[in-house]
This record gives sequence, C-alpha cells and structure tokens, in this order.
Amino acid sequence: MILRFTKSFEKEFASIIRGNKELKKKIIRKLEVLMKNPNHPSLRLHKLGSGKYWSISMDKSIRVLIFFQEEFIYIYHIGKHEDVY
Repeated sequence: MILRFTKSFEKEFASIIRGNKELKKKIIRKLEVLMKNPNHPSLRLHKLGSGKYWSISMDKSIRVLIFFQEEFIYIYHIGKHEDVY
C-alpha cells in the first residue's frame, strides 16, 4: 500500500516530534509497518464508528487516524488519544 500524508498530519507530526528524536523514530517505524501490513497486531487497527476513519496506535498515548482509498492509505491526523477522538 502507498501512504499519503495530509497537510494537517504533516503540521501535527512536526509539532508532536519537536525535540523528541525517539518518538520520531517510533512513529516512522510504525508507519513502515502500516505500509507493509495494515493488519499487524502492534498497530491495534480499529474502525471508528460507521465512518471511513480508522485508528492505529503509535504508543500508549499517541494515535493516528487513517482512511483507506483504493491502493492508498491516507494518514489524516496524529495526536494524543484524547485529542484525536
């Protein structure tokens, strides 16, 4: 699958990793897993309600909202659990 990043994700990502190289590495590794196998258990992929959005876990508190469209996975939003839901 091919990952596509929204402008809002890019801004949020830059903000959330500022000054935290380890978190940046962790998120990049998880996105690589997502690209290779969206159903990998470590991502804890689950659908949000009846809409088109899905959630994956980056760590205990950081979530990423995504949606699938044909051969693409759109990376839509990143933030703390309470901010994304």
